[in-house]
Amino acid sequence: MMGAETDPRELEFQAQIEALRRHFIQELPARRAALVAAWAECADGGDEAPWLRLRDVAHKLSGSAPNYGLDVVGEVARGLDRLLSGRTPCRERAAADGTVTRLTAALDEAIVTT
Repeated sequence: MMGAETDPRELEFQAQIEALRRHFIQELPARRAALVAAWAECADGGDEAPWLRLRDVAHKLSGSAPNYGLDVVGEVARGLDRLLSGRTPCRERAAADGTVTRLTAALDEAIVTT
């Protein structure tokens, strides 16, 4: 029977994962700021660019947040991404407001607790 020794490569891998997680967490305030800034510029029937920036922030969070244990952030971001990139992408503030508010709150929670 083998001893309970841990493979040094496994320890190194875990350290790298933890470093990536810390880096991701440190970036959350900037991602939140980008979300809020894009949302502030979104207008019904207005310029499409801020809507695309908003979708980009949501898309990136939906893919990366769950990898770092931020499942709620990922889930809410995925919902916003779907809303903004559907067959007829949402470009109405009233339709997106609740999801943007939930994502901002989920980011706030992640920033405070991690």
